[in-house]
Amino acid sequence: MTQSLSEELVETALAKGGTAMLPDMVSSNQKIWRRFRRHKLAIIGGIILALFYLCALFANFVAPYGETSISRHQAYCPPTKVYLRTVDGAFTAPYVFNTVQKFNPVDKIFTFKEDRSQRYPLRWFVRGEAYHLLGLIPTDIHLFGADAPVRIYLLGSDIQGRDIFSRLLFGARISMTVGIVAIAFSYPIGLLIGGISGYCGGMIDNVLMRIVEAVMSFPTFFLLLALAASLPSSLSSVERYLLITVILSFVSWAGQARIIRGMVLSLKQQEYVEAARAAGATDLAIIVKHILPQTASWVIISASLAIPLYTLTEAGLSFLGLGIQDPQASWGNMLQEAREPSALLLHPWLLSSGVALVIAVIAFNLFGDGLRDAFDTKKKV
Repeated sequence: MTQSLSEELVETALAKGGTAMLPDMVSSNQKIWRRFRRHKLAIIGGIILALFYLCALFANFVAPYGETSISRHQAYCPPTKVYLRTVDGAFTAPYVFNTVQKFNPVDKIFTFKEDRSQRYPLRWFVRGEAYHLLGLIPTDIHLFGADAPVRIYLLGSDIQGRDIFSRLLFGARISMTVGIVAIAFSYPIGLLIGGISGYCGGMIDNVLMRIVEAVMSFPTFFLLLALAASLPSSLSSVERYLLITVILSFVSWAGQARIIRGMVLSLKQQEYVEAARAAGATDLAIIVKHILPQTASWVIISASLAIPLYTLTEAGLSFLGLGIQDPQASWGNMLQEAREPSALLLHPWLLSSGVALVIAVIAFNLFGDGLRDAFDTKKKV
């Protein structure tokens, strides 16, 4: 009787894992996509995120200047005006004027004024600073630009005359990817430890949960400050970036492990788990192949909502001088110049990276809300 029961469970597992489930899976995926597609704000958020990531990926091409390109005599230059009409009011191809710095003896400050004696057309696919597209292809083609001596500052320049728009694109490579890299470190750890703890139970569960509680008992913010401050100043930007993601992963995996443990406690009672065990599968194989995949929907939703938290944390560390260091750009360290109210009043474009950060976080939250509604099995359509 025991043997027949085992064979029945094995047949059930094979049936559930075989091609018979393919139509159900396709139908389920179609329902998920249909529900997500009805969430208009989530689609808008997804489009914004896709645009941000594309600009970050091709930052060298889209940015008119390099990340550290400096023009000392154009410090705090206001955003360049792009004109589409002539003086007579007729439409024409986009053009700009050269911006000249002049000293105001009354206020004893430098101001900028357009030199309207000559127009400079806005050109597409122009030659500029050399770079490697995608880190592989050597080229010097940029999406747009203008002939010398004009420098186009779409979002103004900083204290060193660096183009904020260009640095915003390069900074997106840090701020928009730190969450993804941190999740790649933390979620596998949390999934595996939570899965083992919930599945095995007993002493293993007690030991692992005490470790999880010990990690969660640390004050996260102060631990981040201490760990980030301990990083040597001689580290390169790539090394500092990777270490920051490791630090973020270290303080966040415990929460995921505890949630996964609770899910596994209920999942391990399912019939397909009993069938896999009867078929002779090892405990680790059951956890990895049969239980953890059932948590995929929660992992996807949780990851989409956790990425903006990592982004904000990295921005906060860089703003405090404990993250990515100048001259490498990060949305956090770009906000350092906006700390003084007087500088912000005179040069409001210094808040550009903060605006980009807010837009990215809102887009992530909208996208995550859409995923949560799409994976909600209680909805009929």
